Amino acid sequence: MSDSLGTRLVAGIAAQDAAAIASCFAEDVEFRALTPNGLRERTGAVETAGLVAAWFGDSTELDLVESHADEVGDRVHISYRFAGAEAGEPYVVEQQLYCVVNGGGKIERVDLLCSGFRRRLA
Repeated sequence: MSDSLGTRLVAGIAAQDAAAIASCFAEDVEFRALTPNGLRERTGAVETAGLVAAWFGDSTELDLVESHADEVGDRVHISYRFAGAEAGEPYVVEQQLYCVVNGGGKIERVDLLCSGFRRRLA
C-alpha cells in the first residue's frame, strides 16, 4: 500500500495537479511541514493539497529525480526529489514525509521536512 500511495502522491505533485494530490489525503488530514521558512500547518485535504501544489505552482520545469515509499513501523515514509526551474532559475528540492494512513488507504496525518528550493549546481 505504501508504494502505490507514494506513487500516486508524487505523480500528483509532478503533474502539479491539486485534485490528484488531495485524493491521497483523508478529508480531515492533519498536515505539519517544517520548511526553511518555518512551520506550515493545514487541516483538510483541499487546504493541504493547495499548499503542496502552491510550492511547485510557479515551476516552469519540474522533473522527478527520485522517489521512495516504504513503511517505518506504523508510519509510511514517502520521499522525493525534484529538479525544476522557476523564473529561469534552476533548483533542486527534496521532501521527506512520515504519514499515518487510515484503513481506507488515505493519509490522515503528515509530518513533512523540506530541504527548501536550493539552487541547482550544474
